[in-house]
Amino acid sequence: MKKNLPLLSLVFVLFACKQDNSTQTITIKKRYSLNLPHFLSAANHLHEDASLQYQNVFKEFYTIVIDEPSKDFNEMIVNEPSLSEYYTADLEGYSNLIIDNMKVTIEDGTFSEFTQTKINGNEARTISINGTVEDIKVFYYLTFIKGKRQYYQIVNWTELKRKEDHLQDMENISASFKELKQKK
Repeated sequence: MKKNLPLLSLVFVLFACKQDNSTQTITIKKRYSLNLPHFLSAANHLHEDASLQYQNVFKEFYTIVIDEPSKDFNEMIVNEPSLSEYYTADLEGYSNLIIDNMKVTIEDGTFSEFTQTKINGNEARTISINGTVEDIKVFYYLTFIKGKRQYYQIVNWTELKRKEDHLQDMENISASFKELKQKK
């Protein structure tokens, strides 16, 4: 039996490694889907406006998606002179407004430049942030996506010391976003 112990250990390690790479596809209201790491589970207390909320408290890994009609945001910018002076009625203006609000709440924040990209055919912008929130050093990876009729924010965060552990998963989550065909 002692000879089989290393073999059993190897099988366990291989199984554990395989599980770490597996994902689950989550579909929200037939509007969009994301592939999330299997170790995340549904939550309901991360953000009141989020349509998707997943977490793993042991790994300190959190993901939410907030989506809102682009028409509402665009009209707000056009009709509010104090906003239209600084923001445009498009994905750039939407993401800039949200990041400007985050700059007020994150202490000692370091904000990367936006990266322009396409995610499954949709215009997108990504940004990463290091900073302190409620005395905790955090890392955020945000993706803003322009859908057919919605703006989407994918917000991933973790403790700053776990950034390297989770960054690839955060990037994969954002890259997996798919807006589903919606009826008119």
